[in-house]
Amino acid sequence: MLSPEISNFPAPKVITVHKTNQNTDSVTEAIKVNSFYKSVIITCPDEINVPSSLEEIITEDSDSYKLSGCPLTEFVDNVFIESFVKNGNLYCLSADRNCIVKNCAAITPDGILTIHVLEYTYQTLGLEGSKRPHNYYEISIDLKNIRNIDRVKQGLRKLGTFDFNIYWEPNSEDVCPSTVARYFHDKNVDVTLCSLKTKKLSPQITRVPSLEDVEIEEIVEWVGMLCHNANLNPDEAYISTYSEPECSTPLETSRIALLVVRGFLTSTLIVELCNKLSEYVSSRSLSNYWACLSVQSEDTLRRWNYCTPRMFLPHNTSDNIFFSQEGHITYSIGQLKYS
Repeated sequence: MLSPEISNFPAPKVITVHKTNQNTDSVTEAIKVNSFYKSVIITCPDEINVPSSLEEIITEDSDSYKLSGCPLTEFVDNVFIESFVKNGNLYCLSADRNCIVKNCAAITPDGILTIHVLEYTYQTLGLEGSKRPHNYYEISIDLKNIRNIDRVKQGLRKLGTFDFNIYWEPNSEDVCPSTVARYFHDKNVDVTLCSLKTKKLSPQITRVPSLEDVEIEEIVEWVGMLCHNANLNPDEAYISTYSEPECSTPLETSRIALLVVRGFLTSTLIVELCNKLSEYVSSRSLSNYWACLSVQSEDTLRRWNYCTPRMFLPHNTSDNIFFSQEGHITYSIGQLKYS
């Protein structure tokens, strides 16, 4: 079939949240709901390159580490808890695991070790957990207040070893974040340095739509098209029905810069980017100026808001934050990979 009717497929079921007139504090609180992110896209109209102040946040002290073949019992060791859990913010997430078919684990900055365990495995552990949808259990261990430590270690040993992405923010500036890597190296765990991957884009455009008279989801889609270097004006409508947002008051510029960042991203880094981007937008005098931060997460420990529990979910989620002098706009869209 040379020309399938691709436009006739129904759109996937998604969850959307749209909020307007947000301030910087409310935006950053929404980011702090979750700890782990996969990628971020910084979009700055009327620029050839994203401002260096934003790039510096990404390049300075953002390196994480990958632990290979690490047993969960290492995280309940008293020396580890006293050195890292109680003396900083620890971000640790099992790597390269599909939570539908594999056990997963994470440590969040509040010191909670969350273990996602398939039902048939859970029955063998002797640990208390909560039933979750789709035949798995969730075990939560407060590392700052562990009880029955011997029973906990015995259960964790049955889960074998994991690969983890880990990042540590020490409470003291005099302590190097790489101390956590040294700790696991001395424990004979294979440790690999992982730097964030960045890509700069400066697409050729004719205009930048404003936020005044355009549906926000159209702007989100437009930014996504720029990020993938897609054709904004396809000649053949049958192959692609995409069209640019119609805007009667576009920004007076034909320049735009994007910075795509991929890797193990923490909520702390995203919050820093939000604060800096908000300051940058406030300094601009171009009428109707805006800048955007699009943050993606996938197949990780997540909750939709503070009222829902954190769970490992097979999902794709994009949180899009538009900064402007008139008030910030957030548009989040999430899709579960199973019905």
